[in-house]
Amino acid sequence: MFVKYWMKTDPITVSPDTLVIDAKKIMKNNNIRRLPVMRGDKLVGIVTLSGLREAQPSKATTLSIHELNYLLAKMTIEEIMTRDVVTCPPDMTMEKAALLGTKHRVGALPVVENGKLVGIITESDIYRAFLHMLGATHKSSIRFTLDNFPQDQDEIIKVIETLDSLNGILVSLTLVDDIPIKGRRELVFRVKDVDSEELKKRLEGHGYVVSNVSAIDD
Repeated sequence: MFVKYWMKTDPITVSPDTLVIDAKKIMKNNNIRRLPVMRGDKLVGIVTLSGLREAQPSKATTLSIHELNYLLAKMTIEEIMTRDVVTCPPDMTMEKAALLGTKHRVGALPVVENGKLVGIITESDIYRAFLHMLGATHKSSIRFTLDNFPQDQDEIIKVIETLDSLNGILVSLTLVDDIPIKGRRELVFRVKDVDSEELKKRLEGHGYVVSNVSAIDD
């Protein structure tokens, strides 16, 4: 799963001399929360909706209401934009993009290739990719959680063979370590076209701890 498959292409941008009040309108009209700032073809900054809302002229508290409104009306993006923009390439994996955004505490990464802005990946896009990876977009599927799953990798094969014995279809499979405590492991998988009660019974018959069985709408 790579950024290029989940990013929004041709992102809406603004220039440094765009008025803050105009940038707010652009965000509202397009239902977006971030705007890359371009000077020509070069990415020079980024602004967020929260940054626009917090924008205030310096020493604003000493100004009259009329003076304050005047300065706010004249304020440009260049005065409030973040200049040190954290970016990523389109061929970066979604995991690395998520780690990069978490490390720098940013909710969006402009996607740059050969010095050119080609897209933007946001935390919402990462959520969508995460749900897809876990098979949560398959409405008719059932999620199984096996708690305290053995470290032996052959055990995964046994689980799949048990599913095959019921002609079920495996949608996704994930191993999660240190859940719920360090040293413990969960096997989380999603299946469809199978008798979930019978699958649960057979898994427990093989000694697995089935801690949860749930559908999307449960």
